[in-house]
Parts: sequence; structure tokens; C-alpha cells
Amino acid sequence: MNVAEYIVKYVEYKGIDHAYVIVGGAALWICKALSRSEHLKFTFTNHEQPAVMGADGYARISGKPGVAFVTNGPALTNTVTGMAQAYVDSSPVVLFTGNSSLAHVQYERGKEVRQYGTQDVRTDLIMKPVTKKYFLLDDPEKAGEILEEAFAVAEGGRPGPVCIDVPISVQSAECHCAFPPKPYEAPTHSFTKEQVRSVLETLKNSRRPLILAGQGIRLSKSIELFKTFYERLDIPVINSRMGIDSIPSDSKYFVGRCGNHGYRSSHFAAQTCDTLLILGSHLAPNTTGYNVSDFAKQAHKILVEIDSGELEKYGTPIQEVLEGDLHEFLELAVALIEEEALIGNHSKWVSVCQDWRDRYPILQPKYYDGELNSYRLVDVVTSCAGPNDIVIADTGSSCSVVAQTWRVKEGQRVFISGGLSAMGYWATSLGLAEANRSDGNVICFVGDGSLQMNIHEFATIERNQIPIKLFVVSNDGYQFVRMSQGGYNINPTFGTDVSDGVPIPNTEKITRAYGLKYCSCNEAERLEETVTEVLSMDGPVVCEVFVSKNLEVEPRIRSIARPDGTFQTPTYENLYPYLDEEVLQEEMNKALDV
Repeated sequence: MNVAEYIVKYVEYKGIDHAYVIVGGAALWICKALSRSEHLKFTFTNHEQPAVMGADGYARISGKPGVAFVTNGPALTNTVTGMAQAYVDSSPVVLFTGNSSLAHVQYERGKEVRQYGTQDVRTDLIMKPVTKKYFLLDDPEKAGEILEEAFAVAEGGRPGPVCIDVPISVQSAECHCAFPPKPYEAPTHSFTKEQVRSVLETLKNSRRPLILAGQGIRLSKSIELFKTFYERLDIPVINSRMGIDSIPSDSKYFVGRCGNHGYRSSHFAAQTCDTLLILGSHLAPNTTGYNVSDFAKQAHKILVEIDSGELEKYGTPIQEVLEGDLHEFLELAVALIEEEALIGNHSKWVSVCQDWRDRYPILQPKYYDGELNSYRLVDVVTSCAGPNDIVIADTGSSCSVVAQTWRVKEGQRVFISGGLSAMGYWATSLGLAEANRSDGNVICFVGDGSLQMNIHEFATIERNQIPIKLFVVSNDGYQFVRMSQGGYNINPTFGTDVSDGVPIPNTEKITRAYGLKYCSCNEAERLEETVTEVLSMDGPVVCEVFVSKNLEVEPRIRSIARPDGTFQTPTYENLYPYLDEEVLQEEMNKALDV
């Protein structure tokens, strides 16, 4: 077989049944091999960015790497946002890109010229900052070795994307590699029983222990282990934004989500705990707040982290660091808990956290008076959603409101626009839906502004009848930016809505032009009826919900603008709208009685 055929055979061998493709001249032999596959199903998108985003979504649900095939030049540059998204959100995507002949690629790089031929770009320099590793397949006899390493790197350690660059002259070359290739041996880090036992003893003996659960709980396939861990040790849990579905919202141990748009309860807990165990979170500023030294400053912090680059956090002192795989840590921990009866008893502390959560809910009575708003929309959808549903929210206010409001049911998966926070993130739902093997819905929230960033994928959804229930939050543009500009005294706002000149077209006309089903709601009294109808419909549906354009996302960390143009950051425990100091101190003192 030739190299292109070997690549396709290897992808099939990895158990991957779906790939995202945009064809091109520098990938002709790969396209020919793909066309002969009897096992792969293909989605042909209308842009390379959503091709990679679709592969990203496929990876997050299937548990296998997501795979995309594109050509060189502008096709490759179009993938950058999708690859950067997968990189910062730790999603194992393998991008195959065609390229000019190997001699041209080598000349271009050896001579450091800008371009050898039409469409040529320096794929290596473009991909290296947004991948775990870039590979140039420059020898047909190394195809098996490179594929094994690339897939192992994508899946291993902290997952992430890789790029395999295949010049067209190599694609067509004969390949004599053994099949399957020799497995790649990745480096590993192991914990000792003594390390894990020490952490367990610290947690057991703490008066107010707390767990910060991030996306790494899911990435390490540790949901059940994690549940056993916090229940046996009797420890409350707060989530980072990306760790939203690591614990059901009806668990007595769930305190809330923390960060720039968090719960008051989770911030109270973070600022009064005496031990904070950080699992699967790299402590991004949208988790800790931008005054990072203030985050849980009173607590003894223990970090379990597989990425060596994340072991020292700028401005956030960590007293204990354990480097290694979170799944292995939790396996050892649960085994030790059972063997040595290290059962915790922190019921009074758990009750204090529950009380905070119950008395400071996200949903306020004002959201049910007056205009229809995003909080009410998400509340109704979360009430109607089933236990097997998959939920995704694009960036901006949709992301923040879903991250605050969504009540995670056992079995649900919830994805929000993470580290990159890209407008157009909603296209990731292509892969979520196509990898979904349950009978649940894929529910997507996107603002009318973000929708336009990948609007061409309506054609992909219609052509493939991808069963996405798309709720378009229609608020005349960029509501979250409007709120931010207003908070920093940029008045009138600039470039945020239709009146400023932002081109937001008629969603109904666009949807119907693409051949998709459309419905809408602009009355609060009809909202539940509309949502129920949408979720019961077969196939893809676009539902536009007209909401207040000036909604404030609350509570949130909000800096205070000083007259001199500088900003003052409030304490982490006092979210906006700010509590009276007397009330705040009274709440914080409740922890001291534990």
C-alpha cells in the first residue's frame, strides 16, 4: 500500500469511525484513500475551522481521538482556531494536512524563504504553538512510527492536538511498514502509597477540607472514582468552569462553581476552607480571579497535576504538588480509603456549604418579572432536559449564564467555551452530536452574534441531518461585551449591537434558506411550551429566543474603575452585586464555628 492508504488503515485500526474532511489539491492521495474506506463515515464541512471543532467534539464524547483531514496553505491556516481550542481545552485531535512535494517543503525550510509555491506556508511554525507536537512525515518507512507516536501524544498525559504534515510526494510513495506498527512507549509518572496516604490523612484531619474539581476529572475518565472519593471522605466540592459536569448539581456535596462568574457559596467556601485539594484544574485566572494571590489564601493547597508546566502557578502558592495521572491517584486513594478505613466526617462543614448554596441561589425572582431573559431560558431548558442530554454553550453571555445556571443531572455532559472562548465554538456540537450514542438530545446555546462566526455549517447540519437543538439567544449582538463596556464607563458602547452597525441578519430567513426547521419565542409565558416542543422534535431544529439585550451576568467578579484609569479588584469572596461588609463577615464567620 502507499502512505495515504496506510494512514487510513491506521485510523480505522484505532477504532475511529468518523472523520471531518475538506478536500484539496495537496491532499489528493489521502482523499483517494479515504474514498475507498469501508469503515469511516465523513462529514464534509464548509470551512476548516469547524472541521477541527467537529473533530474536537467527537473526541470529547467518543473517548477516542478526533480526526480531521485538510490540505495546505489557507486550509491549514483556517484550522488554527480549532487547534488552539483543542490545545487549551486538552482535547485529543489529530490533524492530517497535505502539503507540496517534500523537496519543495525542505527547500522552503532550509532556505528560510517565505514561500516556494502557491498556497505554501510554514505549516511547522504555524502549528507548533497550538499543538502538543508537530510531525513532518518525510520518510514513507517511518509512517507507522510517526502515527503511533502522534496518537499516543494526543491521548497521553494531558491530552491535546497534534498535526501530521504529509507532503503529496510522500502520500503516493510505497509504504513497507509493519502493520500494526510497534506501540509507542510514553513516559509515565507514578505516585507512591505514602504520597497518597499523606494527602488522605491531611484531608481527614482538616476541619474544613474542600475539593476544586476541574475538567481533568473527565479527561482522566475518573467520574465514578471521584464520586467514591468525595463521598467516603465526606468533603464538599466546588467546580471550575470546565469541570461543570464532574458532579451532579443535586449532590449534597456540590457547593457551586467558582470563578469570574461563580456562585457566592463556592467563593465563601474557597475563602474559608483550611485545606484545598485541586484535582484536574490548572487554576486559570477565570477560576481564581485575577488577583490570584487572594484565592484561598488561608488554605493549605494540594495540587495533583499531570502537566509539568502547570506545577508552579504564578502568584498562587501551592504547598504540596503531586505530579502524575489523576486516575491513578484516585485509584490509589480509593483503595487506601477502603483498606485503612480512612473515612471522613465533615458533616457540619458540608451543612454550612449547603446552607450557603441554598440561601444564595443564582436564579433571582427578578428573572421572572418583565422581559424574557437568558437566565429564565436556561432555567427552563435545564428543567426540561433529560438525563442523557449533551449541552454546549458558545462564548459570551451564553457561556456565563449556562455555566452558572445549568443544573447537571446524573449522566449529562456539559461543555462550555473554555480557555480560548472562541465565538463560533457552537460548531463543536457537530462532533458532539455525531459521536453521541445515547438517546439524548444535543442542546446548543449560542448568541445571535456568535452564530454568524460559523453560520455556513447550517448547510452541514441540514445535509447530514445532525440532530442538534440550537437555541439562538437573540439580543441584538454582543451582550456580554456591552455589559463589560458599560462596567468600564465606555458609554455609549462601541461595536456591540445592530444600532452600532454590527451586521446581524434575520435568523429566521437564514435558517429557512438553509432548509432547517425554525421556531421562535418572544413571550415568557410561551417559553416552556416552546422548549418542550423543540426537545421533542426529530432532527435538527433552530429555535430563536428573543431576550433582554441589557442583561447583567450576576453574581460576578467585577473590578472597580478608579478616576485615574486604574482598577481595584475586590476580594474573591465578595462578588458583584457586593454584599454589605457586615453581612459578608457574618457569612464568613459561620465557617469558623465548624
